[in-house]
Amino acid sequence: MRAAGVDRLGRPELERPPRLSEVMGKMDTQTVARLLREYGQRTSLRGVNPYRAKAHFTAADSLAALSQPLDRIIPSGTLTEIPGIGYTIADIITKLHQTGSHPSLQKLRKEVPEGVLELFAIPGIRPDKILKLQQELGISSLAELEEAAKQDRIRKVKGLGASRKSCRTFR
Repeated sequence: MRAAGVDRLGRPELERPPRLSEVMGKMDTQTVARLLREYGQRTSLRGVNPYRAKAHFTAADSLAALSQPLDRIIPSGTLTEIPGIGYTIADIITKLHQTGSHPSLQKLRKEVPEGVLELFAIPGIRPDKILKLQQELGISSLAELEEAAKQDRIRKVKGLGASRKSCRTFR
């Protein structure tokens, strides 16, 4: 028998650092919905299948409308019974709820600058246009977009027609 607090070689045992979920607690439903919406926005800016991002938005809307907390739904195994939530998105929601993050979301955060998400607030600007502005003009915030509009650099971006270039949003 060995003494408590001592490993099998007689050295003092080191305490493991606490997990993020232990420090922060579990995420509430509205926070998970917000993170899932961010996941969808960042996914849409990767230029991949737009239906994948739309699925995340639909699931985020379904979560935001829930009357029961995720603390009850996840353990009962009924998450996939919510409209718009399949097994893959249920896994993402579960990890977001338990830890406050997801490995794919962390990867997307490294790929897409935070300021780019501000551009989603502009009415009529789709993710493909935001991606184009970021890739071709290096725009990663509303302030940079406004500056580009003042300098008339947006006109150079193929796919942003004359109606967009004269739009008050860009002036």
